Amino acid sequence: MPQIMKYASLLSPFFRLKNSLDRAISQPLKRHFAPKPSNSTYELGNWTNEAAVHTKYGVVLGFSDKGTWSWKGIPYGTPPVGDLRWKAPLDPIPWLGTRKSTKFGNSAAQVMPIMGSTGSEDCLYLNIWRPKSSETDLPVYLYIHGGGNSIGSSNTPSYFGNTVAEQSNLLYISVNYRLGAMGWFQHPAVTGSGSPEDQSGNYGTLDLIKSLQWVRDNIKAFGGNPNNVTIAGESGGAFNVLSLLISPSAQSLFHRAIVESGLTSVCTNEEAKAQTERLLVALLIKDRKVANEEEAIKHISEMHDNEINTYLRSKSAFTIIKNIPTIVLGMAQWRSIIADGTVIPAAGYKIFSSGEWTNKVPVLIGCTKDEMNLFSYFIKDLPLSSKVWHYHSMLWCANGVNQPAHDMTSNSSVPVYVYRFDWGSPDDQELSVLPKNKGQELGAHHGAEIPFFLGTTGSDFALLIGKTHIENNRIGREKLKALCMKYLANFARTGNPNNSNLPHWPVWNNTEGKDKILILDADFNDLRLSYSSEMITIQDVLDLVNSEFEDPERGQILTMLEDFIPFKE
Repeated sequence: MPQIMKYASLLSPFFRLKNSLDRAISQPLKRHFAPKPSNSTYELGNWTNEAAVHTKYGVVLGFSDKGTWSWKGIPYGTPPVGDLRWKAPLDPIPWLGTRKSTKFGNSAAQVMPIMGSTGSEDCLYLNIWRPKSSETDLPVYLYIHGGGNSIGSSNTPSYFGNTVAEQSNLLYISVNYRLGAMGWFQHPAVTGSGSPEDQSGNYGTLDLIKSLQWVRDNIKAFGGNPNNVTIAGESGGAFNVLSLLISPSAQSLFHRAIVESGLTSVCTNEEAKAQTERLLVALLIKDRKVANEEEAIKHISEMHDNEINTYLRSKSAFTIIKNIPTIVLGMAQWRSIIADGTVIPAAGYKIFSSGEWTNKVPVLIGCTKDEMNLFSYFIKDLPLSSKVWHYHSMLWCANGVNQPAHDMTSNSSVPVYVYRFDWGSPDDQELSVLPKNKGQELGAHHGAEIPFFLGTTGSDFALLIGKTHIENNRIGREKLKALCMKYLANFARTGNPNNSNLPHWPVWNNTEGKDKILILDADFNDLRLSYSSEMITIQDVLDLVNSEFEDPERGQILTMLEDFIPFKE
């Protein structure tokens, strides 16, 4: 002991010096990020074509990024951690000094294939790109990333906004939001008190609404027009765009909507509670508090609400996520978009046909021709697999595009523009612009349109499926990309994708035989656009199966179409 004390006394001057240095170094950082001592906000600044911008919550310092100004990792809400888990999001806490906004904020907590646990519950951050110019009142284009509402991030290259900002002269925003069981969760023991929004279970939806409120209140300082906001998203992002169209909580926060490969699927309060009960069973078995499912159900019936609440809140986000079954590409088998009756109407998407949905704005909606081929690429052991995936793609089009377009326009004058993205799909001669056999294997797969709509290079899927954008198809591909970006920029500005210099895009018309869908395609060198008057319904797909197959094959396919949904949200 005396020897230890001797060494401690010799080292004490070093520790005093180190502590002094630590305090000195930390002071600027504390000034940088310290919360403002009151809940008051700052005065909003004006756009000055500089990196420093005065928001209501403090100054953010962006940077020059490939011909644009960029700000990354701006908080749009208080971190939903601790007692704020499974609560509606709160406004961000104002900070003192200048916040450097040169790095992305956290992605939402999730478990990814290969990568494992990544992200954080502290994930309410957005990113902004805009042209380097003194121009103000720029149209705002807010993009919601995909991933089935259980994986994904705005921080990946597929969603970078440089090209949209520079070439389309728009202010582009990408946003992170709570995912999976952190974002959509309902159980009376946990969410049965608080505001109606707290009880809704739609926390991911409310996060997106909070981001739109932030845009409304702050985007003018970046030179954006808060009265001209387009929301867009693909896959899970498109599910969310559809949900925002019917959400009373999102009223007047956006003015156009772009839906890329969405689905009109919601779950009831009862279904939301049931999936939480299944999660609770899995956690109790994992913790060896019970031996099997039967014991778990009995144990839960004997637990008081406060016990259930304490138990679930004691678990880390990653523990919860890892105890939820996964499907293709690591997406969680967890339903999102809850028809709670407050944030989402109890009628769900049936409200479209009534004409009483809240946010009647111009809509641009569509899907790819071969949606399900991306998933079939990883699941190859189904009987009659090629036919099953083909019918699933048709069902996606029926559920996610044709039915909502029909319903939105049946009792409303809202303009709806519909596309089908065909680039990469084999033509009548079974020829494709994709390399090797990728035309037959992938075609115009789920997510294939993203780089064409956002002007990004390639796809995040390239690491999994190989390159599809090659020199051989570059000329036609670039022409189609330029056209798509012009259509979307026009739509973001005016609510109409057309102008006098572009091929005409007809508005959706429910009249039989009328052109209602623009087919976006290109060969190796030129555009290959066409129109379709066909409206596919779910019944059409079932009738096709019945006409093309005899039992037992017919029964097998119908069962797989009903029960096997690899992209169930």
